Amino acid sequence: MMRKPFYNCCFLTLFILLTAQVSAQFSTDNSELNSIEGRWEISATIGANNFMGDLGGNKGKGKPFAKDYMFKTMQPLAGISAERFMSNWLGLKIGFNYTAVDGADSLINNTGDLERWRWYRNLSFFSTVFEGYIAADIFPVMLFDKVSEIHKVSPFIGIGVGFFHFKPQAPLNGKWIDLQPLNLEGQGFSEYPDRKPYKLTQLYIPINLGVKYYINEKYSFSIGVNFRHTSTDYIDDISTTYIDPTLFDKYLTPDNATLAKQLYSRSLTPWKVKPDLIKAKSSDNDTYVTMFFTLSIRFKRYYDFYYGGQ
Repeated sequence: MMRKPFYNCCFLTLFILLTAQVSAQFSTDNSELNSIEGRWEISATIGANNFMGDLGGNKGKGKPFAKDYMFKTMQPLAGISAERFMSNWLGLKIGFNYTAVDGADSLINNTGDLERWRWYRNLSFFSTVFEGYIAADIFPVMLFDKVSEIHKVSPFIGIGVGFFHFKPQAPLNGKWIDLQPLNLEGQGFSEYPDRKPYKLTQLYIPINLGVKYYINEKYSFSIGVNFRHTSTDYIDDISTTYIDPTLFDKYLTPDNATLAKQLYSRSLTPWKVKPDLIKAKSSDNDTYVTMFFTLSIRFKRYYDFYYGGQ
């Protein structure tokens, strides 16, 4: 059972069509633009978000980053931001996003290769995500061009720091159960002193790669990709090994212990699940990636300088 509504497919289609239509409508002519230095810009962003963690993936051995990227787990993103341009090549931004991430071993195409153990593991999760961040956008062409300071088409690199809040859940008997309070890998149990309870608010580093198009003095749009380096391996609530399920009765309330014993293993081969059996690789933190489209509105300053550009 996955929270995978039909609108996610429609969202990706709309994203692609909108980007193509806007790009075709506005050409990269050489009309002159005023300097953006000292201006404020307000932006709205939509995106298509994908989780890359321990669950799901593609054929073969699970690996970090793009190897296990799955379009099947696409979720929408919406965000707002405000940016102050310190110069034509540098902007400082503050922003907020709302999105979701999910993953499921059942989505793997099991060919009998090394992916088969993840498919038999049969775990899944869903989480909403709230993000708040500050970042710097650098426009390298504007930085190094000594002739013209404004380019209507400008690639950019963005990097920042932020906090995100998540809440992993899994389906059970038609309901979505919060996983973090169940300590499914023995977090906080004296038998596992190295496993501390994880917090639902964590630090992350956003990295943006994209291209911005200045439509006119007021409007611009950007397309690109946002990568997030997070500080946790528990966005999907799994990281290391299975534990002895009798420990749930020792540490949890009766209700939570009952839930934990049903959710700690959902394997299709339950007779193979034993305490300390590896459930996931703990050396790589989770990440998620967004393809985004941003529409921006600039505000006039009290004085303007006039530059030629291309």
